[in-house]
Amino acid sequence: MPEIRQVLAFVAIVETGSFTLAAKKLNLTQSAISHSLRSLEDSLDARLLDRKGKSHRLTASGEIFLKHCHAVINELDTAMTRMNAMPKKAG
Repeated sequence: MPEIRQVLAFVAIVETGSFTLAAKKLNLTQSAISHSLRSLEDSLDARLLDRKGKSHRLTASGEIFLKHCHAVINELDTAMTRMNAMPKKAG
């Protein structure tokens, strides 16, 4: 099962178009972003991005996985919004 930090790193890479900008967006090092993506691809046994130098593009697997990542992130955002709207437990 992928870890949420790996999913967030993958989505940030795609959204920013850059490992460096993804690292800045998530307040991580570029090395941490690269490691997260490598670990994610290993755990999925699938290549998500084709890399050529500093550029990259989504693979077919990456496109499918990205759609599901967006759905998962949206669900988590909804859950957090609903949880924050609930009365807080005393103590």
